[in-house]
Formats: sequence, C-alpha cells, structure tokens
Amino acid sequence: MNPDQNSDPLFDFADADDYQRLRDLLAAAGFLDESVLEAIGINDLPDLASDHPLLLDRTAGGSALHTLIRLFLMEMPVEADTFAQAIRPMAADSWLQAGLVRRHGSQVTAALKLLPFRNLILAFDLPALLQTPQRSRYVMGIGGSTITLSQLTIRRHCRQTLDLGCGCGVHAFLAAPHSSRVAAVDLNPRAVRLAAFNARLNNISNVDCLEGDFFGPVAERQFDLIISNPPFVISPESRFIYRDAGLEADSVCRRIARQAPAFLTEGGFCQILCNWAEKDGGDWGQQLAQWFGGSNCDVWVMRSESLSPAAYGSKWIRHTEFSDGETGFSQRFHQWLDYYERLGIASFGAGLITMRRRSNGTNWFCADESPERMIGPCGEDVARGFALRDFLETVQEDAALLACRLRFSPDLRLEQQFTPSAQGWQVSGSTIQLARGLAFQGNSDTFMANLMIHCDGKRTLQELLPDMAAALKADPARLAPLVCQLIRKLVEQGFLLPAGQENES
Repeated sequence: MNPDQNSDPLFDFADADDYQRLRDLLAAAGFLDESVLEAIGINDLPDLASDHPLLLDRTAGGSALHTLIRLFLMEMPVEADTFAQAIRPMAADSWLQAGLVRRHGSQVTAALKLLPFRNLILAFDLPALLQTPQRSRYVMGIGGSTITLSQLTIRRHCRQTLDLGCGCGVHAFLAAPHSSRVAAVDLNPRAVRLAAFNARLNNISNVDCLEGDFFGPVAERQFDLIISNPPFVISPESRFIYRDAGLEADSVCRRIARQAPAFLTEGGFCQILCNWAEKDGGDWGQQLAQWFGGSNCDVWVMRSESLSPAAYGSKWIRHTEFSDGETGFSQRFHQWLDYYERLGIASFGAGLITMRRRSNGTNWFCADESPERMIGPCGEDVARGFALRDFLETVQEDAALLACRLRFSPDLRLEQQFTPSAQGWQVSGSTIQLARGLAFQGNSDTFMANLMIHCDGKRTLQELLPDMAAALKADPARLAPLVCQLIRKLVEQGFLLPAGQENES
C-alpha cells in the first residue's frame, strides 16, 4: 500500500443508521434514474456532458433534487445552507466525515460522484482525481465498458459469483439478485472501501468486498459465474490501477483467462471484457485461441473493434491526460507507439471473452465479430450461443443436420429496400436481422428468406429440401451441401433454432 493511501477517507458513516437515512433522503428527493433524467432533460446519466448553461437553468428551482444534481452530477459547488436544507434530517458533518463532500468556506463541493444507475446509487471518484498525485488510486464509475459488460452478463441463478477487479462494485451489485453470494475483489484498497460503502448504501448484504491481486483472496473457492472488467489497456505505463495492469501487452487478460478455469464449477461461465494484441500476418482468432489450450473450457470470443496502434494509443491517452497539452501528448503518444512497435503489435482487438467449463469431451473455440447493435440485455443470447454451438457440434455431418427440425427465431425480421423505376418500386436489397439482444444482421435473398420462413419446427430439413430445390430448379442432392452451409451460419447467429429452444429462457 502506498504511504499516502492512509489519507483516504474511510467511506463509512459513524452512525450505521445514516445509510438508511441517506437511502430515504435520496428516494424522497427523487434522486433516481428516471427522475434525474426528467429534471435535466437528457437521455443517459453516464453520458452527462450536455450544455452546462442549459443544465444550470433546468436545476435552478432550488429543490433538494436540483441541489443534489448540481453537487454530484454537475460537480458544482453549492452554498452550505442550501446543502444543509437539501439533506435534512441528516447533518452535514456526517457527509463530511464519510468523505462524500468537502467544505470550502461558505460552500460545499462533492468529494465523490454519486450516480443513480439501474436502481442503485453508486459512489465513485471524480475525474479531477486523475490530475492529482493520488491518480493511481482512482476508482472508475460507469463508463462504456461498464454498460457493455452489464448488458452481456449471463444472469442465471448462481450459488457463488466473483467480480474480479470490482472497482466501485457495480457488477457485483447487479449480480447480487441472482446470486446466493458474491465476492467483489480489487487490488486497489480505495476501490474496496468504496465498494463496501456502496453495498451498505444499497442495502446489499450478500456481497463480500475483498482486497487482493487476481484470485488470491478467493483461492479456496469456486464460482458459477466470474465477471471481470479488468485494467485491460495495453500501455507502457503503470499510472492508474483501474487502467494499467503493469504487465506487458495483454498479459493481464491472458492471465485471467488461464487462471479462471480452476475457479469455475463444472458448467460455470467466466466473462472477461478485454483488449488483446493482434500480431501482423496472422488470424486474430487463431492467435487468441492459444490462450485457452488445455483450459477444459468452451470459448466464444466476440470482437467489437480492432484499432491501429495510433488510434488505440490516442484514444486511451486522451481518456486520462487532460492537462498534458499538445507537447506532452506528443511525447507520451510516441512513447506508446515505440512500445507497440517493439512488441510487434499490428492492431488491438477489443471485445468479450466468454468461457464455459466443460471437462468432458472435446472443447470448442469460436471467434466472431460482434453484431453492430445490442438491443437490451444480451446475457441470455450469450448463453444461448453456447447451446447453439453445442447443437452444431452434434450435427457436423450434413445427414445429421438434415434430419433436424428447426424453427425461425421469434425475433427474426426481414427488411427490404426499394428503388424507384419506370415500372414502379423495385426490390434492390433485403436484410435479415434480430430485433433484440445480440442483433445480428446480414444480407438476404429470396431463397434464404423462404428457407427460414419454412422452418416451422414441424418438418425436418430433409423434408423441406425438395420444395427448396424446386424453387431453384435444382437437384436436391446437389443443393443439400449449400443448404447445410447456410443453415449452420443461421443457427450460429440465432436466426434459426432447434425446435423447442426458441422458448428457452
């Protein structure tokens, strides 16, 4: 522990009843997702970066809600008397001692961000901490990676869940309702204290907040679900615990992937949101597959993006170095590029790795591009993706697949594009897509559209084949391999499902 970490607040109320008082106070003020959005007229709280004068106007009413929004979301000072009025019947001193606010003369400022998010209230660090000597201990709040992982998490009942690299605890708390017990682990002592504060603030009693590195604090336990949003940024620095693992290239994510299977129950899932290095001249999926040899896990990787070294370095440097100036940015940028060149990194992949422990049989590995859109929670789609690939493993021979009954997904949609012509509207293209979850989409022709709509779960593909062949004036025997190739891809992406599976939750 660094010496200056002793100066951190305890993030705890001296009077335990103040947690309930704070919950009641925030609820009475309407400091909740929907109420705050309505008060300030924006669409998404984590992306609060709107026109400041406009937000000032919309929070000028002097209500407790307006005061809390200005203090904790807009990071504005408020008058001490106004603050005292807003938090009645609580005393300002209790907020000061807990480390939530600071007093500067006649004004009060926020010491932490306090954000309503998915029926939770979360405390985490202000971005200004990144510009201080304490920056290494910065505890991240709700960012894009947080939302992505929360949407992709498989939410089935778990006896034991692990949030590895918990930060302020958000993923542990979202897992708490479907878990008997949750362990929230972080190397950063400040993060562990903030997570413990947030657990008490949200009256969550089945989460244990533990300090330590990797799996050390849970060495004797096994989990049905491991979720991790680790410090995955590939950089030559160790400036921020939440961003830089201090290990070469993508070693932190690779280490989690290699160690996790030992802590998974049979059939348990591990989901890691991560970045990885992609070497020139090789298939990125094959490179990544090397992480999982001998893991006794089936693995599905969904890559959401791939960036050049210049684009990747610029993105992450600008994420934290607000005050470097162009000269400082240029120096750091070239330092990062030199590091990437030395390691032979051609590009950087980002996405979700999901592992499922399966000790019996031959394990499979799939590397796919993510769909462009995710519509609503997608955890069940991820779990279903494993079931669909299991099914495809059992029908590797075309004859076995043709003997199956399939049904189109209830979320399947067909869209057509028309262009004007002298004869009227002409179909110029067709697209199939899924209307929710992992919203895969692709081009479609009339043959594919008819193929899917005739998959009604009642007839086997072999029984449907003659009609398909007749429509194309083709020989059924010669058409069968093409049909099977199409079918496998449609099943893999969830457009077609084995009969009965479309109703599974």
